[in-house]
Amino acid sequence: MKARSKLLTIILIAALTVLSACGTTNTTTEQPKTDTSKKVVNIGVTYSPNTLNPLSPVGLVSSYVTGLMFLPLVEIDEDLTFKPMLADSIETKDNQTFTINLNKDAKWTDGNPVTADDVIFTFKLMANPKVASTYAYMYAIIEGLDDAGYLPEGKEDISGITKVDDHTLTIKTKAPTTLSIFQDSIGRYLLTVPQSALKDVAPENINKSEFMQKPSVTNGPFKLVEYSRDHYVTFEANADYFKGASKLNQLNFKVLQPTAISSQLQSGEIDMNIPSAGVIPIADYDKIKGLQGIKTTDGPAIATQFMYINEKTVPDAKQRQAISYAINREMIVNNLLKGSGEVVDGFFTSYSPYVDSGIKPVAYDPEKAKSLLQESGWDAGKTLTLTVLSGDSTLEQAANIMAENLKAAGINVKIQMADLATLIDKIVALDYDLGILTVSMVPVNPLPDVAYFLGEGNPNGYSNPEVNKLLASLGTEVDESKIKQYYSELQKIVAEDVPMPSIYATRPLGAVNERVSGATPKDFGMFNNVNEWDVK
Repeated sequence: MKARSKLLTIILIAALTVLSACGTTNTTTEQPKTDTSKKVVNIGVTYSPNTLNPLSPVGLVSSYVTGLMFLPLVEIDEDLTFKPMLADSIETKDNQTFTINLNKDAKWTDGNPVTADDVIFTFKLMANPKVASTYAYMYAIIEGLDDAGYLPEGKEDISGITKVDDHTLTIKTKAPTTLSIFQDSIGRYLLTVPQSALKDVAPENINKSEFMQKPSVTNGPFKLVEYSRDHYVTFEANADYFKGASKLNQLNFKVLQPTAISSQLQSGEIDMNIPSAGVIPIADYDKIKGLQGIKTTDGPAIATQFMYINEKTVPDAKQRQAISYAINREMIVNNLLKGSGEVVDGFFTSYSPYVDSGIKPVAYDPEKAKSLLQESGWDAGKTLTLTVLSGDSTLEQAANIMAENLKAAGINVKIQMADLATLIDKIVALDYDLGILTVSMVPVNPLPDVAYFLGEGNPNGYSNPEVNKLLASLGTEVDESKIKQYYSELQKIVAEDVPMPSIYATRPLGAVNERVSGATPKDFGMFNNVNEWDVK
C-alpha cells in the first residue's frame, strides 16, 4: 500500500505544483537583494522550491532551480524534441544499449572536468535505497536494478552501466525501448553531482548534508547566492559556464500569490512567470494580455482534470458512461476557464503525439445519461461522494458544476474537500466513490502514468485483459507507428469502458516583459538557452 501511495504521489508531483500554487500562504515582503546596476531578471513562481537536492527535486520549481545548477543530460523543448545539455548526444543502434557522449568542455565550478565517473557516481546514489531518490523508479528499466530502480542488497555496481572513457558511458536496458523514452526517463531526470564533493559522505547522510542545503560545486549556467525556501532564490551567473557565460548578472525566483504574479507583472517587480509554476489566475488573463510592454503566450494543454471512479461503487460501464455524458465540459471550459482550456475525456490532450483525433470527446447529453442509468438499473436513492482536492478555487467551482450536472441526470452527489495526502490515501485504498485530481503527463512518454491508472493494482479497481495486453506491448515496442497504433486501440477501449474520464485540460498563460530578450515563458525547455537571455 505504501509503495502504491508513493508512486501516485510521484505521478502527481507536477499537479501538486500547479494546485498548491492556488493555496500558497506566502504573504511576506521578504525579497531577494537586487543590484540595480546589474543585469537582473526576476521570475515569479507560485510554489516554493522545497529543496535544492538534485537527487530528489520536488515539483516543477525545484526541478527548474536545481536544473540551473546541475544540468540534465538532455532536456525536452516545447516542440517535444530533446536538446543536448550535459551530454552532446545519446545514441543507440539496437534500442537496448545506449551511448551517452558527454560534452568534453563541461566542468564544475571548482575547475575540474565533469566526467563519466561523476555520472556513474550519481546513478549509484540514485539507485541506493538509503538515498531513496524521488526518481529512482525511472531507472527501473536499467539492467542490474530492481523494479523500484534500486540496486539489489549486497550489490555496489550497476551491471548495465559501463564506462567507456572519461566522457563516454553506455547503459543497457532490461528490454528494448525507444530513444525518446530513454531520453525522457534517464536523460531528463539524472542531474549529475560531483563525485569529489560527495564521495566521503555516507549515502544515508547525503540528503541532509551541507552540500544539499547549499550546493557549492555545480556545472550549470548559474550559481546559488541565497535561498529562502518559501520566499526566493537568488542566482549569479557562472562566468565559466562551458556553453558560454550568461549575459545576465543575476537571476531571481520570487514565490508569490497568483494575484501577486499579475500585479507584479504590471508593476515591473517581476519580469516573467513560468506558465504552470507561476500561475496567473484565469480571471486576470485579459488584463495581462492587455498590458503594454508585456508579451504573452498561451501554453499547450498539459494539466488535465481526471475523475477517478471506484468500480466497487460504480461497477457497470453504462453507469460510468452515464457519468461522462452527464458532465457539461463545454460549459466548464467556456464559462469557468473563459476558453483557456480544452475539452478532454481521455488520457491525451491535443498536445500529445499519441492522441487519436478520430475519437471525439463525449458530447454533453443528459438524456443519454438518464437512459443509460435506467438500462443499468441504477439505484436513484444512492448518493455518491465526490472527493475534491482543496486549495484550488477553479477546481472546486468545476466540481460544483459536475455535481449539479450529475444530479440533473439522476445521480445524487455530495462534495467532500480533502488535502492532497488524504485524497491520495483514499484513492490508493479504494476508499472513495468519485475523486477529482489533476494529472500532468509528459507527452512523449505517457506509459508510466497510463499503466499506473489502467494496469494491475490501479486506483480505480478497473480490469480489462485486452488493456493489459496493450500495456505489455507498449512496454517493449520500439516501432513508433506500432506504438501509436497501440495507444489508439487503448483509447477506443477506454472510451467504451470509461474507467477514469477526464473533464478538461487548462492552457496556462505565460508573460514576459519586453525588456527581456531571448526568453519565452513555457513549461518545457524554458531555461534551455537561459545563458543567452539579455535585458535592454
